[in-house]
Amino acid sequence: MSAETADEPRYEVWINDTIHSWAKDTISVSEMRELAGLPPDCPMTAVDLVSNQEVPLPEDAVHSVPPREQGRPLIKRTHFRQLG
Repeated sequence: MSAETADEPRYEVWINDTIHSWAKDTISVSEMRELAGLPPDCPMTAVDLVSNQEVPLPEDAVHSVPPREQGRPLIKRTHFRQLG
């Protein structure tokens, strides 16, 4: 059996300063809005925390979500925000 338990999230997505548990290795713009409780027409951006660049996300964008590594500190490289 794996060291992870069913109660621990395998993935986490950072949206508007809140880290949300996520069950898949990808997330679409519409899923980001739903997860964060944002309106369906809200424009979204991705902020690359390494390069400090903010990029508007097209409606059909899908972002890969790396799995959280057990026993390692949480490191986030991308933060998603509503535009505006």
